[in-house]
Amino acid sequence: MKIVVAVDGQESAQSALAEITAQKYSSDTQIHLVHVIVPGFADVSTPGIPDTVAIERAEEKGVLEQMAKKLKEKLNIDASAEILEGEVAQVIADACKQFGADEAIVPSHARHGFSRLWHGSIADEIVDAAPCTVVVLKMAETKA
Repeated sequence: MKIVVAVDGQESAQSALAEITAQKYSSDTQIHLVHVIVPGFADVSTPGIPDTVAIERAEEKGVLEQMAKKLKEKLNIDASAEILEGEVAQVIADACKQFGADEAIVPSHARHGFSRLWHGSIADEIVDAAPCTVVVLKMAETKA
């Protein structure tokens, strides 16, 4: 089985790891961990202003590497990891296609009301765009 796991911070990594562990995937399962950086105003570094993209890249790389290590320790599964850039739903769908994924595991920030209207649901967009089964992990509700 091939699985793409979208990770957006430590909490989503822990939830995905718990899901993968609970499902007891075999050691021949191939897992590709991804984090997507959305392009925007912070793409150009400016002297005196923190490089938020570089900071995010470094933090998420650490999260992905730690998750890959835990997958190896707990389930003897070797996982690849990659940081991508673009619009999240399309990038995740493209990663699923390129990896030949049978399944994608993605976090949902459980937004409701105005917050959901304002931010939308990337998880819903991934479900629509992905060429495979998508497992949506409900995360703790975000205050926004």
